[in-house]
Amino acid sequence: MIRQRTDSSFLRASIVAASVALGTLAVACGGEAPAPASPPSAPPAASAVAAGSATPAALPTAWSDDMPMDQKKAFMKANVAPRMAKVFQGMNATHFADFGCKTCHGPDWKAPKDFLPKLSMKDGKITAFADKPEVAKFMAEKVVPEMASALGEKPYDAATKSGFGCMGCHSIETK
Repeated sequence: MIRQRTDSSFLRASIVAASVALGTLAVACGGEAPAPASPPSAPPAASAVAAGSATPAALPTAWSDDMPMDQKKAFMKANVAPRMAKVFQGMNATHFADFGCKTCHGPDWKAPKDFLPKLSMKDGKITAFADKPEVAKFMAEKVVPEMASALGEKPYDAATKSGFGCMGCHSIETK
């Protein structure tokens, strides 16, 4: 059972472990991709108010690193944060009650790969599946598919080596 704590290291570790389970880890480590428990949520509306702007700005239906920063922020606020808040709050409503931008970007607004804990890989497998199996399973089965959908991408597929997976938010170190 996942323990309820309030320290930020546990939060980051939970998110990391969850990311490990995002499917990329299971698939990339020789396992089978978990079937989604339910169909992905419908994509958000194609237009939203840009961050800091009073006029609606058309948002793309999928994430792109080429978007201007204000559009990236608006996309994350419209598409990613609300959906991922529901996923994490579904695991632990009390711990993730204040889920938002800082959950993944930290107080200094870093890229998630620079803020979230690093995942470890040993013998071609993400160690979180052995070290924290419940959190890893949650990440693989719930977080990865929903995050991929929120970004307008498919979950990681080991056969094609494409799609969104753990390394979308976490860096991985090999032991």
